[in-house]
Amino acid sequence: MKSVLAALLALTCIRSFCQTIIESYPLEITTGKTTNIIFPFAIRKVDCGARDVLAQKADNLLQLKASKQNILPTNVSVTTVDGSFYSFMVSYASDPAILNISYRTDSLLKQRYFLHLSTRSEEMKFALRSIYIKNHLMWFAFQLANYSQVSFEPEYVKFFVVDRHRAKRRAMQEIELVPLFREGMTFAFTPFTISKDKRLYVRIAEKNGGRSLSLKVSHKILLKAR
Repeated sequence: MKSVLAALLALTCIRSFCQTIIESYPLEITTGKTTNIIFPFAIRKVDCGARDVLAQKADNLLQLKASKQNILPTNVSVTTVDGSFYSFMVSYASDPAILNISYRTDSLLKQRYFLHLSTRSEEMKFALRSIYIKNHLMWFAFQLANYSQVSFEPEYVKFFVVDRHRAKRRAMQEIELVPLFREGMTFAFTPFTISKDKRLYVRIAEKNGGRSLSLKVSHKILLKAR
């Protein structure tokens, strides 16, 4: 009986883990050219899965090269000083299609807002202002407005895909989507869509408080990404 319970517990842990997997960004490197990656914050640590990947970091800039031709695919992990984690699946290409990648959202945030999806509760307003595709990533830009005299410090912002229609007595099935990284109220994901019978819920909760807001995003809104 104990072995059965242990197996069930292990399966439960595995399922929970699968819901928080961070996807890796595909990246090509070569010998004669440098691949440059700019991060929003200074780099704390770089870990290369193989010695064939030559890495050099300076503040928030990471430069990568291949030590020889036709190296085997491997991975590179980067941690920045703000605690963000980035994962790359690195492969060799004689002439990489992309050499310069920037994860800074400065230029993205300056783009014109074109969405007006929002929710209000307890003197708070949470709004989705834009969805952009940039650097093979899907960026969600939000705004949070506080119309009360009590400050609101977010504890978390979480993303869930749920069924649009569900039985009244059946617990709502939630699949959490974990951003690859965030900067302020801008979040980046591997581009995705959802079916007509599902909704994306974005939930923001107050730290050491009781206020929370949930924003519902339909499949049609996701397809408006620019």
